[in-house]
Amino acid sequence: MVFATARPITVPAPGGPPAATESPSGPRQLCPRCAAALVTTYYEPECLPCGYADYRSTPVGVNGRSRSLIATATKSVLRYVGDSPMLADTLTYVQLRRVKNRVVYGVRCPFCSGSMEQSALSGKRKEVREERYKCEDGHRVSLTPARNGALGWK
Repeated sequence: MVFATARPITVPAPGGPPAATESPSGPRQLCPRCAAALVTTYYEPECLPCGYADYRSTPVGVNGRSRSLIATATKSVLRYVGDSPMLADTLTYVQLRRVKNRVVYGVRCPFCSGSMEQSALSGKRKEVREERYKCEDGHRVSLTPARNGALGWK
């Protein structure tokens, strides 16, 4: 069996400058206590041999904006799934948004690009899963599952 030899650890002189300081390119790379390499974990860079953690660094994934889980969703593009061949290439854009205590789709009108508000269903056809939306210009759109199971509009 062959064992890898460990590098000798150099300890900085007491009272002297730390082994590595904050550089303009980013956080420090070496531990100021034992001069070992810092490992970047989820929260902050830390030294595995001695346990030093660099709390001055910015945590990974923090960019200064506070956004909810719903606001981070991207826009979805929905295709027309109805019977009209004239609308076969017409798309609409949908994004999740919060309305009071529930989450609904924020739908863009495929005809005038205005925002649409959800309108109530009559409740007579409960087997059909669809949500109806209406814009200020009077256009109406229904979001329904397509034949392949994806969401579409008609």
